[in-house]
Amino acid sequence: MGQMRFRLHRRDRIPQGGVHRIYVAGVEDIPWSTFSAWDGDELVVQRHVSDSGSVYVPWIVEGHGLHLLGTTTLMERQRPYLLDVELARGLIQHLRSRLFIWEWLGLATPPELAQRLGAATRLFAQAATSQDDVDSAATAANQAIAAALKVSNDLVKAYAENSLAGRQTQTPVATLIGVALGSHSPPVNIRRQLVEACSIIQLPVGWRTIESREGRRDWKPTDEQLGWCQTAGLKVAAGPLLRLDDRGVPDWMYLWEGDDDNLTRLLLDHVRAVVSRYAGRVHLWHVASRVNNGQLLSLSEESRLNLVAHAVQLVKKIDARTPIVVSFDQPWGEYLVDQENDLAPLHYADALVRADLGVSGFGLEINAGFWPRGSTHRPAFEYGKLVDQWSQLGLPLMVFLSAPDSDAEDPLAARNIRAELIRPSGDPAEDPQFAWTSVVAPLLLARTSVQVVIWNQLADAQPHEYPHAGLFDAQGNAKPTLRLVRELRKTYG
Repeated sequence: MGQMRFRLHRRDRIPQGGVHRIYVAGVEDIPWSTFSAWDGDELVVQRHVSDSGSVYVPWIVEGHGLHLLGTTTLMERQRPYLLDVELARGLIQHLRSRLFIWEWLGLATPPELAQRLGAATRLFAQAATSQDDVDSAATAANQAIAAALKVSNDLVKAYAENSLAGRQTQTPVATLIGVALGSHSPPVNIRRQLVEACSIIQLPVGWRTIESREGRRDWKPTDEQLGWCQTAGLKVAAGPLLRLDDRGVPDWMYLWEGDDDNLTRLLLDHVRAVVSRYAGRVHLWHVASRVNNGQLLSLSEESRLNLVAHAVQLVKKIDARTPIVVSFDQPWGEYLVDQENDLAPLHYADALVRADLGVSGFGLEINAGFWPRGSTHRPAFEYGKLVDQWSQLGLPLMVFLSAPDSDAEDPLAARNIRAELIRPSGDPAEDPQFAWTSVVAPLLLARTSVQVVIWNQLADAQPHEYPHAGLFDAQGNAKPTLRLVRELRKTYG
């Protein structure tokens, strides 16, 4: 069994419950099943694989909030590492490596940012060379982390602006930008704002929505929403047809738990009914979501993959012309920390590509700042690295985004999902959702493989999954992020 040991200057840098979120990843950045616990004053990180790897830790950065930070590749040894220093080393090395790639692609690094990155690097060097004095080393390391995070955000903005400007002078950027509707039609005032902000709408056609009572499909809400989209001239992505988690099936389906054959037959019956009704009227079929991580009744990992394959084939048979997307949540695979799944998200996608089923693209569901069932906030450049990894599959990407603007209690959100805020600039007055989106969304639009960007939650006034993640608040007022979406669509959509 592999083991690494760490000292910390302050335990409260890791949030409550955060020790169980720590994981070790190999060269592909895919997490190994990991167990972490305190042994006296030392943090012990163990996994079944005995090999070197990078350790990822949820870390509270003063003024910036909670981020998932990674070390460089560390070897196993009995002598403990100073975690503060190793996280600073990892952040600065990863940032400098990403900057090298961007400069190779043509980014001219602004001199002021180069100077600030140099200052953060010197703080790290001070920390790394003074580890006999834990207080001094940890203080310098955490100052380096805070400085590097600010530089990261500004460098990401500079890269996105540079890349988008270059694309505009060559081939116009035509990324579709939109939002996922809820199960009920939004009021007229919200519809008007969506027409201005969106070029595509994600139309919910889930089984739970359409057949809440066994044997009685209610098409009226979906027909009304589709009719509005068509009248408004908006493109429509219908789906997910199958959502492979506990929110994806009607309550009455739990009577069939354990009967995989009948469960699969009923799920495919739903797919057949929806596609037959709306074939030729939508622009994209989002066939399945939560493929990698959803716990759908008793279906095994292999059964879920087979179900998706059959659903894709069924959609192609009924509506051969419309593109098909399959999506994955928690695309970094954080859930593998305490699960024995055989396949990481990229492995699932690769299996579908190799099966040659006719999948047109893949979706990445990034619900940032939520735990569990979401992804801890990461340094901004990590989102570009994620897209680059998935782009190697050779298919277009559809990215679903959400982030909270508050960590207060949200009575209409799903239970047991906690919002975690960050302040990218360190300014306590900034809107966390707007600030995060203003960094990440342009970076995604700058990648040619990203062809659709969808905000994953419309409004906080209706029952929803993620707390405070809507573009409209609980009173129906537009949040600043909607203005940003409108500006991005106007410029790049």
